[in-house]
Amino acid sequence: MKDDTITEKAMVVKRLLQHEGRVMLCLDATSEGVEVPRRFSSDPGLMLVLNVNMPQPIEIGPAAIESELRFGGIPHYCTIPYHALWSAFNPDSGYGVLWQDSIPRSIRQQHGIYPTGPLKPLPDDDNWPKPGSETGPSPSPVETRPGAPTLKVIEGDGDQPPPAPAPGRSRPNLRVVK
Repeated sequence: MKDDTITEKAMVVKRLLQHEGRVMLCLDATSEGVEVPRRFSSDPGLMLVLNVNMPQPIEIGPAAIESELRFGGIPHYCTIPYHALWSAFNPDSGYGVLWQDSIPRSIRQQHGIYPTGPLKPLPDDDNWPKPGSETGPSPSPVETRPGAPTLKVIEGDGDQPPPAPAPGRSRPNLRVVK
């Protein structure tokens, strides 16, 4: 995969998290280097949601996105290499990107050329609409709850292992998502 495609994917995820607060990642879990629970590892159309209000950090590194995600309430440290990512979008606003060259053949055959539907192109940072509106610049990035971790972009070559979780972290409360 080209370095500019990797950079583009990282920036799209980062911008969606900053401006929209959440992003749905469509990935090929069968790709090399993907770390998800074993029961999902054969899914070429796995969809994962990242949210800035998650209690654990989301690391957007030079080679992959990493975070501890919960599946049925059970935590699992996940690694999503950019070569496995084929779409990133916010299902509420429709902003996102679909990388046609990265879509697995089985998904393309099953759903056609646009498996996630038409997506709106990402606006410039200064002109990002407020959530729930179609026009008008957003005065500030999405606000998170007090004490929530911030988005962490890791610069580097990707050869170093991810940092260990902070000691003494409390277990997050359950939230009802509708």
